[in-house]
Amino acid sequence: MKRYKFFNIKTFFFITICFGVIIIAYNYWDNNRVIVKNEKIVIQNLPEEFEGFTFLQISDLHGKKFGSNQDKLLRLINSLNYDCVLFTGDMNKYEISDATSSEAVLDIIKGINNNTLMYWVDGNTGPFACETIDGSYTGELTEIGNKLESMGVNVLLLPEKIEKNGEYIWLVPELCRTELEMQYFSIDEMNEQYKKISMFGKNLEKWYEQLNGNKKIKIRVNHFPLQANLSNGERKDLGYLDYDLSISGHYHGGQIRIPFYGALYIPSPTSGMNGYFPRQEEVEGLNNIDGLQQYVSAGLGASASISFLNFRLFNSPEINLITLSGNK
Repeated sequence: MKRYKFFNIKTFFFITICFGVIIIAYNYWDNNRVIVKNEKIVIQNLPEEFEGFTFLQISDLHGKKFGSNQDKLLRLINSLNYDCVLFTGDMNKYEISDATSSEAVLDIIKGINNNTLMYWVDGNTGPFACETIDGSYTGELTEIGNKLESMGVNVLLLPEKIEKNGEYIWLVPELCRTELEMQYFSIDEMNEQYKKISMFGKNLEKWYEQLNGNKKIKIRVNHFPLQANLSNGERKDLGYLDYDLSISGHYHGGQIRIPFYGALYIPSPTSGMNGYFPRQEEVEGLNNIDGLQQYVSAGLGASASISFLNFRLFNSPEINLITLSGNK
């Protein structure tokens, strides 16, 4: 009887170790491959000229390298068909913006063949293309921002048009309160803060007027997803525009995912239980927030905010092809 118990204990530990080795080996392989997620998004009143218009979204790289000079990732990117590239923030591991620390993303930009239209928005880690004062954009570019522009990347400081055959759609960076700010400021404090921003200042109301009264398609491009707990009316009260689509990243798909369940946590203070055990539909992919379509990329890298969890688990790195359509 004792021998039987001893055999069971040894077998249990042997199986446990083998299982652990398999998980580690799988995770290493999975963290070093990239998948392509395709999403067709139907937008009412989309101009015919933009039927099938496709964005390639690259998000949350966090300094991750896929081969020498990103050659593995670039082979995949250069095999795809798309019209416009969107870099949606957090390309460096830390809050650093010099060229050396930004090598991982600069290698991608250098190696992209279809580079006619490329746009950039900052995240909450570097590199930061936009100068800030007390966390507010000044409208000036940093050294790395100027470098990006010299490489053909448009830093999205203010709304910009993409035009095709006389028609156009708007790409709009965040012109109002971000989720990050809502953790720290009341609405009145945030309104007062925005009045002081030299970048917008007197021009902020002009942009709101122009865009809210404009029936053209407006696509919000921002690192941070819109708050899933806000109704359409609450969004308008906070100054959000009547977007037709929001494209963002930040959540990493939860980074650590449990098979058959999903993400245990996202960095979203407005999600249920302060981000723990979020609604899975808001973590990644396309979801609907009270009539607004929002697409959230799970991105490519892992956050270093918790050093011993600086990896993805059961969560393949991804780039995203987002195709616009006026037809259901």
